Amino acid sequence: MSEVIYSESLTDQNLRGKVVVLTGGAQGIGAATVKLLHSKGAHVFFGDWDEAKGLALQQSLTDSSSSSSSGSGSGGSATFRRVDVRNHDQQLALFDDALSAHKNIDVAIQCAGVVEPGGWFEPKDLNLDTVRTDPVPLRENIEINLTSVLLFSRMALAYLSSSSSTSSSSESKSSSFSKSIVLTSSIAGITEAPGLFAYSSAKHGVVGTMRALRRFGPEKYGVRANVICPWATDTQILAGVKAAWEKQRMPMNTPEDVAKMILQCAADEKVNGRAVFVAGGRGYDTEEGIDRTLPEWLGKENAQVFLKGQEILGLGGDWVNK
Repeated sequence: MSEVIYSESLTDQNLRGKVVVLTGGAQGIGAATVKLLHSKGAHVFFGDWDEAKGLALQQSLTDSSSSSSSGSGSGGSATFRRVDVRNHDQQLALFDDALSAHKNIDVAIQCAGVVEPGGWFEPKDLNLDTVRTDPVPLRENIEINLTSVLLFSRMALAYLSSSSSTSSSSESKSSSFSKSIVLTSSIAGITEAPGLFAYSSAKHGVVGTMRALRRFGPEKYGVRANVICPWATDTQILAGVKAAWEKQRMPMNTPEDVAKMILQCAADEKVNGRAVFVAGGRGYDTEEGIDRTLPEWLGKENAQVFLKGQEILGLGGDWVNK
């Protein structure tokens, strides 16, 4: 795996004045990302279902900007809207807010997600009687953790490509910046995750969405795509196992660690098609290793034929709709 190194100077240079849309921004990794973007001088339009926490974060960042002495503030802004990502129109409204205010969107970041719903697969919960119950929480988990991400990505392609320029202010122009989508998966999206049936299925799907975008997005829309796959991170999702994890002195990310990897993917025009595994505060691209070792795990002859087939299939548009 190749390590992804966070660059303070690059993110400072390339994200100042940029317009960012972000879902799941009221707490955890999303909130850390909103704060870091704001500190870089970005204009962040963020949504979350938790209106109280979202408004509190918006007010906190607004107050911090107002209290800064003249010329010393980041120049960034933060605007919150309540968004249930299962609602297509509410996600659209978040993009509309940003486009209406700045006539342009530069980066789209998806952080919204929920934990595995319990009580559906364990032997004590599953028998010929209980299996007849419609597992609504499982379907809702997939809808939040995967379906909404796919629809968010589709919206991002449309909105980000609607303007060919980055931010209009001269201070934010950068020749080394290109528009991008950054999705959030999990270690459960690239490895096995016993017991996380809906969650792991969805998170694998998020990685699949990035893989579908990584050639398609730049060539068709001029938009890069990357995905972040955090391992244990000190957020509400890890609350149930945090004590045992710390007792064994296992590596743990802070939300800020993961936020830095998100910003690096957003800021660096050379970063595209990567699945960044984040562990102990450091990021590693797992896609590089998968691609490099293709002949080993698929077989040399199979790999050669597969790559030839990929050339024939191209970007899908020529044959998918026939």
